[in-house]
Order: sequence, then C-alpha cells, then structure tokens
Amino acid sequence: MAAGASGGRSIIGLLLAAGRGSRFSADGSANKLLARVDGRPVCAAAAQALRGALPRVAAAVSPAAPLVGDALRQAGCEVIVCDHSAEGMGGTLAQAVSWLSSREHAAGNEAPAWCIMPADMPWVHADTVAALRDAWLALPPSRRERAVLAPTYRQMRGHPVLFGPDWAAALSQLQGDEGARALISGQVTPLAVDDPGCVRDVDTPEDLAPGPTLLG
Repeated sequence: MAAGASGGRSIIGLLLAAGRGSRFSADGSANKLLARVDGRPVCAAAAQALRGALPRVAAAVSPAAPLVGDALRQAGCEVIVCDHSAEGMGGTLAQAVSWLSSREHAAGNEAPAWCIMPADMPWVHADTVAALRDAWLALPPSRRERAVLAPTYRQMRGHPVLFGPDWAAALSQLQGDEGARALISGQVTPLAVDDPGCVRDVDTPEDLAPGPTLLG
C-alpha cells in the first residue's frame, strides 16, 4: 500500500507554525521556532518528522515571522501565510484547512485526511507519523472518514493528531486559541508508540536542554 494514499485518498501533513511563543521570549526578540536543535531550526526539525512519512506537508505561518516561512520552505514544506494567525491556533488551523481544502476541491481531488502537529515539537520521530498513517489506512473505509488518531507515550497523549476527511468542515470553523482539543474530546483513538518526542515541546529556552521535557 502506498504511503499516504489509499484508493486515491491522501493525507496532508499540516504544521502549525504561526504562534508567537511568548513564554520563550516575553519581549518578542527571539522566536522559538528558529532556535536551533541539532543544528536545525526547531520548526524544520518538526517538519522533517512529517516529511519522513508523508509525501505532502504544508506549514501555516504568521505574516509577522517571514524567517519561519523561509526556514520551512527550505525544509520542503508548502507554506501558507495565515493573516488570521493573531486570533490564535484555532484561527490559524481553520484558515489553513479551509484554504487547502478549497484547493483540493478545485483540483478535483478527493477530500484528504489531515495529520496536524505544532511546529514546536522537534523531537517527534517520523516512525510515529508513519504509525498513525498506517493505522488510518488499515481502518475499514467506512471508519476512516470520521477517525481521529493520536499517539500516546506512557499513557500521555501526544502529537501529531490524524483527522479523517470528514473533520475538515469542523476544523475550518475553529476560532480562538484552543485548537481542536475540545472538538475531538472523547473521540480520539490512542496509538501507543515508543517515542517520548511526541509529548515533548519547546515553551522556554530551558526546554532546549538535553533531557525529557514533557508537554505542559
């Protein structure tokens, strides 16, 4: 079975890279997504996890951070500049999914599934993304449309989260800064993985130090 597709269905990796990161730099002088991890920007390392398992990865960025967009283009992502990013993660996610869905429809393609991840998670392994992809493709077609899959590490839910195609309309209506957590509450199928990176993000400069810093 081809990676990322089944019967013409595709999975689009979507990296959310429009946040301001105020906990990392209160005065806005530093962008956590451009901090270096193993010689690469945080956002580029996160993008590599998606690109290692999916043939197509888009990144939603803020117009106020053009260097983040540049880094993600160099990492091989299709970059979407979201002018709604100041509204928060929900607004960013809604705009990106709406734009990509419209373009897929205009091209005559079937509605894709979505593998969505914050760009401040540089330690996620591509094998985790591949496990989500393969688990979704293994579902009966009737279950794929509304499926929501997320990795877990030691019973902690992590990222990315894979949404079946039927979630696009609801994702496109999100607002504010909450993202999709409330939308999918109680509907997530967990997938256990051996990847502490799926529950480790960058909030402060101290988080870049070696060692496990789990999602707060």
